[in-house]
Amino acid sequence: MHRLAESIAGLSGWRRALVAALAGAISTLAMPPLGIWPALFIGFPVLVLLIEGAGSPRRAFFAGWWWAYGHFVAGLYWIGIALLVDPERFAWLLPFTDLGLPLVFALFPAAAVALAYLIGRRGPALVLALAGCWILGEYARGHVLTGFPWNPLAAIWTETPVMAQGAALAGSLGLGGATALITGLPALLLRPSATGRLPALGLGLAILGGCLAFGYIRLPEGPAPRLSPAVSIRLVQGNIDQQRKHSAAALIDNLNRHLDLSRRPTASGQPPRVVIWPETALPYRLDIDPKLPALLGGLVPADGVALIGAVRVEEDAAGLRAWNSLHAIAGDGTVLGTYDKHHLVPFGEYLPMRGVLGLVGLDKLAVGAVDFSAGPGPAELSLPGLPAVLPLICYEAIFPEASFALGQRPGWLVNVTNDAWFGTSSGPPQHLAQARLRAIEQGLPLARAANTGISALVDPYGRIEQALPLGVAGIIDGELPAAVAATPYARFGAAIALGLAALLLASAFSLRRNTA
Repeated sequence: MHRLAESIAGLSGWRRALVAALAGAISTLAMPPLGIWPALFIGFPVLVLLIEGAGSPRRAFFAGWWWAYGHFVAGLYWIGIALLVDPERFAWLLPFTDLGLPLVFALFPAAAVALAYLIGRRGPALVLALAGCWILGEYARGHVLTGFPWNPLAAIWTETPVMAQGAALAGSLGLGGATALITGLPALLLRPSATGRLPALGLGLAILGGCLAFGYIRLPEGPAPRLSPAVSIRLVQGNIDQQRKHSAAALIDNLNRHLDLSRRPTASGQPPRVVIWPETALPYRLDIDPKLPALLGGLVPADGVALIGAVRVEEDAAGLRAWNSLHAIAGDGTVLGTYDKHHLVPFGEYLPMRGVLGLVGLDKLAVGAVDFSAGPGPAELSLPGLPAVLPLICYEAIFPEASFALGQRPGWLVNVTNDAWFGTSSGPPQHLAQARLRAIEQGLPLARAANTGISALVDPYGRIEQALPLGVAGIIDGELPAAVAATPYARFGAAIALGLAALLLASAFSLRRNTA
């Protein structure tokens, strides 16, 4: 094994780039939907060995860049599928999305790797530095140029609830840093003579043990507790094909499908108090007909609420403006409130630098000539007689900070989405996994209504209670779980993860200095 480690560290040229990219691609197997987390115990040690053999920050940067490029090409291939919904307009962009975007996304892990090399250089100090820098790299990837924190390392644990609870303590960032440390440690076992190996192994095992202990203590043995009195909830999954979704001839059929699913009798014979439709499920503007709010409110009893995804349009002095919205409608048809999506998808819901990019034939994917406008930010909806809810519309669920409403603590999260753009690819399961991380981070139950799936009712520990698979029309009837006490992450946000990064980097610097 020692000779294998030396061979990997000593690679150069195209062989070095190829092994790095393959190791990154193999690591993708740890992500949903496969969730083969041991794969990361192969891919990450290879990355550590390649960094060790770099010899310079520049070569370390490119080792990290090739690793991340392979990782993102394999893990985000599904982005290009959205272009095939309207192939005549967008299919020519496939090489740019599937092979070009990963070039950009890979810059963040590459920068983290280069910094880790400068701080740790090799051996145990490098493993500690890489874990700390990984937190910083994922933080930057989630914020720079509006951010794209898709597939954080923490997502590999969503099917391992005990480990996943680490997100309640330090968020997905902190759990990702712990994951980088734990999966990087095997590289030290391939180097028996590595100086300072025992302190690094000790710290790594302590963090692993802490995550497991925290998870075992936090997780209840049985189902999560329920609200008292119980709140019945129905999630509607219409399974409308994306090409049919905005077809003028199909609009009334699309509306009737959602109405019919919403009106199905329940096992108890009593209508659900909450009915949730997916993102933009309403094929008309809510104000197009004064009878429409009453029609939608009639889906729930007098003390209930219908949460309906729809496009909202207004015209003012600045012209026509549109929002991707979620309406809360009472049983009598009163509109209780509206949430407007604030974190929009670049090129999906709006075209950045339209004055320039529009000249070369680019446009947003979403139907309509008007770019969507952004809402003011995270905000809960107050629902009379029910716990307040914090909406996350589609893409917003991948951003940890989108689950915070300043000065407020809602009773639950709702994620409405339309993943029909991505078919039956890896995209929808990955999206669900990140929504589940938001539930764990906040200690809040999550109701997720997705047009083509995966709709799910998730408890405040991130465990799926019920789900509808991709590609089926149906409903989920259940009782809304109760929220648990505010988690450390809900109280302190990213501060704990950044503190962990500081601890890891300080430990790496100290270890390198003492073993130099």
